[in-house]
Amino acid sequence: MLLGSLLLTAFLWSACEKLIEVPKTGNLILSEDVFSGNETATSAVMGLYSKMVTLNLSMSNGGLSVYSGLSADELFNPAPSSSYDPFSANMLLSSNGIISNNFWSTAYRNIYHANAILEGLAASNSLSTATKKQLTGETLTIRAFYLFYLVNLFGDIPLTLTSDFEQNAVMPRTSSNIVYAQIIKDLEEAKVLLTANYPSSAKARPNLFAARALLARVYLYSQRWAEAEAEASSVISSGLYNMEPDLNKTFLNTSNETIWQLVRETANTAEAAVFLPSSGTIVPLLVIMDNLLNEFEPGDLRKSRWLSSNIVNGISYSYPYKYKVRANSTVSESLIVLRLAEQYLIRAEARIAQDNLGGAVSDLNVVRTRARVAATPAITNPLPNLSTILTKAELTEAIFHERQNELFCEWGHRWLDLKRSGRVDQKLTGLKPNWKPFMALYPIPFSETQTNIFLTQNTGYEN
Repeated sequence: MLLGSLLLTAFLWSACEKLIEVPKTGNLILSEDVFSGNETATSAVMGLYSKMVTLNLSMSNGGLSVYSGLSADELFNPAPSSSYDPFSANMLLSSNGIISNNFWSTAYRNIYHANAILEGLAASNSLSTATKKQLTGETLTIRAFYLFYLVNLFGDIPLTLTSDFEQNAVMPRTSSNIVYAQIIKDLEEAKVLLTANYPSSAKARPNLFAARALLARVYLYSQRWAEAEAEASSVISSGLYNMEPDLNKTFLNTSNETIWQLVRETANTAEAAVFLPSSGTIVPLLVIMDNLLNEFEPGDLRKSRWLSSNIVNGISYSYPYKYKVRANSTVSESLIVLRLAEQYLIRAEARIAQDNLGGAVSDLNVVRTRARVAATPAITNPLPNLSTILTKAELTEAIFHERQNELFCEWGHRWLDLKRSGRVDQKLTGLKPNWKPFMALYPIPFSETQTNIFLTQNTGYEN
């Protein structure tokens, strides 16, 4: 079992000097020696970033966008696929290898390594105060990131906060409320430790506002509206980020909208490698569903800038085109984890819940304005602003409509939005012939429940 069998093995140094200017030191064992100096401690954390993007279509490297997009109402695969079919049909088994390897194992392996780093940092008396704070804040943010997605994909999960593999091996599931409390604790502590300055180029490592941006999302999901608004406002008013006026440049690795991105020094994104067809004459592997295509209003440039299509045998197949570079010859795009547009949408939703309808309309119109003016000086029938006379119920519908159009095929936003808003059964019943409510959670991997007798399966799934 992953949680019980992982040992403190080597972190392979794979970070480029663009990310951190320390000498390459080969294999770094997480022993006391690793935390005896600023450079080697930093290298250990850089090894964790490398692991986040090692496996293509893992949870932290495109898998959430691809597989949860299939689970939701965003994507379908036009050709049969043993990888895609179970997600598209919502017919997952506990033995599914993608669930086990790409999601659960990758997440817990990296949480385990984060725990080991946190323990090493805490025990060290050799690091500078600034380095110790920075590395601890980054690692807490990464752990919170993985816990957030695990609890939203699987429900109650083992909350592993130690590198003690014997303890982890018999860890039962922890209430989602307790997991959320830990996520918030990690991010609140990270806020104290991190500064506004990025510790590396390309926003490849979290700063203060990356932690606050993720915390804003967590507070939103927890329906702690005032806190969600406050955290999002702090990011928006920081002056460090701007809505990228050109939609075609939003997902470049130089975008001013980016708050945190995961960088692969020798490759563009794993998402683009899957979403973009290798030529303009073939059917894409994954295609946008008609219900999403129909959500875009006239004059919404996101439809033409962030979608593309191939026409094959007279049939048009639309596919995601946010990331536009499939080949790896020149690295111009990195996987954007957090960006400013989401913060406006978070604040808008939090304001609606607090009856600040005018403020919510203002935030929504920031996002809509960019969608209508990008990359062209004159638009016929431009996307209109929302009106301040909309009711609270109408604005609530508008926020989820706007999130669908802005955040489609990104980090599973749509899948998680459907679930947290209580709309998943309404939207997927009929659209997905096999749909049943229990499918809103993924199954716990069979290998885990068989090894750990204290780990129970989600309702509706068989071991």
